Amino acid sequence: MAAVLFASASLGPLTLHAQQFPFGAQHQAYRLGTLFPSGSTRAQQNQDVADYYDVFKSRWLAVDPGGNGWRVKLDPSGRTVSEGQGYGMVIVAAMAGHDPQAKTIFDGMWQFALAHPSSGDSRLMDWDVPAPAGNDSAFDGDADIAYGLLMAHAQWGSAGAIDYLAAAQTVIAGIRASTIGPQSRLPMLGDWVNADGDTYNQWTTRSSDFMPGHFRAYGAATGDIAFWNSVVSATQNVVTDIQANESAATGLLPDFIRLAGSARDPQPAPNLLEGANDGNYWYNAGRDPWRLGVDANLNNDPVSLAQVQKISNWARTASAGDPDNITAGYQLDGTALNDWQDIFYIAPLAVAAMTGNGAADQQWLDSLYARVRQAHNADNYYADAVTLQSLLAVTGNFWDPMIVLAAPRPAGDFDGDGDVDGADLDRWRTSFGTNALADANGDGRSDGLDFLLWQRNFLPPANSTAPVPEPTAAVVALGVVAAFIATHASRLALQACRR
Repeated sequence: MAAVLFASASLGPLTLHAQQFPFGAQHQAYRLGTLFPSGSTRAQQNQDVADYYDVFKSRWLAVDPGGNGWRVKLDPSGRTVSEGQGYGMVIVAAMAGHDPQAKTIFDGMWQFALAHPSSGDSRLMDWDVPAPAGNDSAFDGDADIAYGLLMAHAQWGSAGAIDYLAAAQTVIAGIRASTIGPQSRLPMLGDWVNADGDTYNQWTTRSSDFMPGHFRAYGAATGDIAFWNSVVSATQNVVTDIQANESAATGLLPDFIRLAGSARDPQPAPNLLEGANDGNYWYNAGRDPWRLGVDANLNNDPVSLAQVQKISNWARTASAGDPDNITAGYQLDGTALNDWQDIFYIAPLAVAAMTGNGAADQQWLDSLYARVRQAHNADNYYADAVTLQSLLAVTGNFWDPMIVLAAPRPAGDFDGDGDVDGADLDRWRTSFGTNALADANGDGRSDGLDFLLWQRNFLPPANSTAPVPEPTAAVVALGVVAAFIATHASRLALQACRR
């Protein structure tokens, strides 16, 4: 027995298979005062998200027929874009704990991304697969791929077959080198853009690429906080200028923006890349309330908060509080471009509504949530992917991987939900002697000593009279013996080094 325990104590970093931040446990506290849907319980809302994910998975997640893992299908034809792959990686990492295949699918999606590098910067992904030409990158796809890898690092650890943290840092380095303007500090459209080019350059950007929450996480993951904070500031300054001078009544942002002239004045940029609606609130900018709302709620940033509240207040007032009055696309003055609806425009407004502070805002949020929680689009993945990520945020199930990793956890909180309870005991039982997923004392093992720390911090439910579980004598003995042998082995190794 001692020999077996000694061998276990001598192993290097252990591979983590179970999720550290399982879906449904609301791992990060949102901004004080954040609104959540009030018409149903958190358990019901978690089920709503799980049900939505199951439909999303059945329609849009698929094994790559070319043998390169998993991919997100753009539509029934099977085409894949990097934006969809990034969305899928973020979603699947967040759904671990609901989907037992989550790690397998995530690893497969990263395999697919690696198999299709950009022709410009191989650290980034080809934006359109398959396509015979134009195999370069798109900023938003890589931004979410990097964030998804950071979530995987938090979720499963980086000691296994894939070093998620190192992979994320590589992608972030590519994003910085090839797709952030060296002077503007703004996201460029992709690695195909010359920073000093004529039509497309570091002063032509897309509002939906403004992801302040992602940029903050990149800074924490790379230690390059000053640089990524400068990207946050640059994007926020553009939003503030547009809202003050181009959309004072609505707060709406255009799909594409050009910082014009020597003064670098932010202006809507119609016909810049995709068509006449490039200067309107269209199928790119419709994501802005979600991106800005996530930053406001997770990071309590006052600038993002004010910006997204302006959009939310306009939407609630203009629609008379009825989501069915939200149409597909607007001019920046609030003039509707169509008379039909798309959940793509409605779901992000629910994230924005979380920043409200009164009964009317609560009712608005409840109405938005009820409208989109079961709404799907069978034509392509886009609306469903944006809606699902909005639902993750609205139900408190979206989190910043670097913040949750840095948060102090009580000894015995093995599932990372902030408390020490029966679920942690279940984690300990399945981890004992197998892995380090119930390691409370930092010695790299799950053993009897970790049980004792769990027992010390166990907080039974307020209405419970059940006694605190006791470990068996054998379990405690194993833990003590293992601890003794590990300590003795360490002393022997130290003595050997001194000779």
